[in-house]
Amino acid sequence: MKFPFRKSTARPAAKPRAEGRRSVRDVTAMGHSGIQPAELQPVTGNLFSTTLDGQDFFWLGANRAAFYRYMRDHIPIISSAIWSWVHLCSTPQRCVLTGSESEKEAARAILDDLDRRIFENPFTRRPGITHLTELFFLELFTTGRFAGEIVPLADGSGIDYFQTIDPDILQWKRDGRWTAYFEDESEQQHPLDPARFFYATLENDMHDPRGIEPLASIPFVAQIQEALLFDMARSSRNAGTPRLQIRITPPPAFAHESEREYQKRINQYFDDTISQFSHLDPDDNLFTWSDVEVKVIGGEEGRTYTWRMNRQQVIEDVISGLHLFPWVLGRSHGTTKNWVEAQFNLLMQIVDIVQDIGTSLANWLRNTELRLRGNTATVEHVFSPNQDPFMLSRMQSRAVEFDTIDKKVQRGYISKDDGARLLGLQKAYKLDESLAPSSPKKEKKGKI
Repeated sequence: MKFPFRKSTARPAAKPRAEGRRSVRDVTAMGHSGIQPAELQPVTGNLFSTTLDGQDFFWLGANRAAFYRYMRDHIPIISSAIWSWVHLCSTPQRCVLTGSESEKEAARAILDDLDRRIFENPFTRRPGITHLTELFFLELFTTGRFAGEIVPLADGSGIDYFQTIDPDILQWKRDGRWTAYFEDESEQQHPLDPARFFYATLENDMHDPRGIEPLASIPFVAQIQEALLFDMARSSRNAGTPRLQIRITPPPAFAHESEREYQKRINQYFDDTISQFSHLDPDDNLFTWSDVEVKVIGGEEGRTYTWRMNRQQVIEDVISGLHLFPWVLGRSHGTTKNWVEAQFNLLMQIVDIVQDIGTSLANWLRNTELRLRGNTATVEHVFSPNQDPFMLSRMQSRAVEFDTIDKKVQRGYISKDDGARLLGLQKAYKLDESLAPSSPKKEKKGKI
């Protein structure tokens, strides 16, 4: 078997990872006439602008993939959420071969060779399929879609490597079935061959083959969070560092005391009080008259708690938009154990669905390579399940369920086959009596 094509068509260059522009004041000061200040006005509404390392990033609504990657790389809560999703799905991996022993032995050598060259970066020293699936999950949870193509060997007898493609350069049209294509610099359309191209989305949309972007609901809330952090910094700088203010009430003057003597006495009292506070060790105490008052000034008491509550609400909205739970990101809000267990079950169901998409990529690559090499074996990619913190309670519950069904069978309420089906089996196992070990017969004791 050989590929029905010879040479790859040149793809247009992918869009830049992030668009960085100088602020209006910087452009004006440097005298760049090529960029008009009107083009750099901060966007409003459900759009986003921020400053990083002196560069202003403007989301114009069109550079969506670049914007999602920017948020993933620079907003901590979004970076942590995507990192958690990727590593929840990237469990230990293996492949299972089906076929004759000779075909499976030959297939292992073919697939080991493919694993060494399948990844497009030749400088990595990790298994290619494993590394590719991790990048697949990263892109899937960032932009919501993943695209790539098989680059064949020169003679078409196998796969050289897998080349990832920026999904933003793909365009779609519908003429019965959906057709994907890209346009070159001369605006000529080049349809994509489904035999070579792989395209996957995190969530499907029946009206749009590009799927649903998981971060589409985040920009507006992220903009609020960034504005909140900016306001917190300005407010903290304005309030200053909390300090102690020691207020000393001057003692009353004596009847026979002159003005000069009174001034000398209260100044000495003031200096003595300051000296006590200046040389105060951690285990020392102060003894004064009731005319000394200590007060905290600056920092605005209670303001930090208010900021924290407001930011916590914004962060919870971001976590909800990323379809996670606060405890996954290390943010516990007193959730009960039963509720966490229910959330964990839902989380693992989502992981299983996403891992199935990654399985389709690995199976397609490996089985295509085997067919091109003339090998009839079939390979299945398998992800190991995540560790279950509730395994003990589940096993105890399973044991109780088994005992209940067994009692129903023993007392004649249900048949053995019905009990087996309740346990998830097709029918009860019937032991072949000819193979069953015979029990030793007891000898009768005779009278002497």
